[in-house]
Amino acid sequence: MIRRAERLLREPKWAFFPRNIHSTSIAFAGHSKWANIRHDKAKNDAKRSKEASMLASKIETSVRIGGVEANAQLDTLVEKAKKLNVTKKIIESAIKRGTGEVSHDGPATSEVQYEFVGPGGVAFIITATTDNKARTVSLVKSTMKEFNASLSPCQYLFQRKGEIVFESEETLDDIFEVAIDIGAEDVEEFVDEEKEYDSEKLFKVVTDPSDLFVVSNELVKRGYKLMEATTNFVADKENEVEFPEEYQKGFRKAMEGLENITEVEEYWTNIKED
Repeated sequence: MIRRAERLLREPKWAFFPRNIHSTSIAFAGHSKWANIRHDKAKNDAKRSKEASMLASKIETSVRIGGVEANAQLDTLVEKAKKLNVTKKIIESAIKRGTGEVSHDGPATSEVQYEFVGPGGVAFIITATTDNKARTVSLVKSTMKEFNASLSPCQYLFQRKGEIVFESEETLDDIFEVAIDIGAEDVEEFVDEEKEYDSEKLFKVVTDPSDLFVVSNELVKRGYKLMEATTNFVADKENEVEFPEEYQKGFRKAMEGLENITEVEEYWTNIKED
């Protein structure tokens, strides 16, 4: 689902020109993981709050779709939340909302998705959770204007994919046989460029989104340790574009702006990776 944006924004000049990027993720063609903002949110109270809220939302969704028992994705999210010091109360409340045991406190929230296209054919899919759609779309539109990007359908440029990162001491050939046998579409070695996981040998499995829960659970049953199980938008190879370098200043401002919008959870682009 990357977390390169914040690191890239700290680097000088155009050090964040697309290279192999990571998004919990992986160097997966078209996934523009450098434009994913889910990582490194614990630098101040506001960012910790946003990260906790995002994880709670993912936990709730995971429970709603896959239940509480035998839900490997849920276990992974809960473990991640604990590592980020998300309180037990927040985690338990999210699980209970997912099962329908309790209702939401405060205004009802909903998940929204926005599609933008900017200079050079750079396309964005942005997801958010909000209790005020009018406010959120206004904030996102204002921010994306920094990159001269406007609302425009572009989801057809992407495919929705499930991605699972896990640890194993086996070889890629061994993993491949197992992954294909349990319903995965592909598997590859995963380079943890962000040093997010405390592991020397990681792999990534790609699945159809509808198979994410089944494949995740099967991997756990076979003794593999899951690090992440999520869905992402991946741009088709033929729809990837080169970054228009003359717009790097506006792009930087837009990415910083998205990070500062509390409701925004993730975003993807079709920028070609080196």
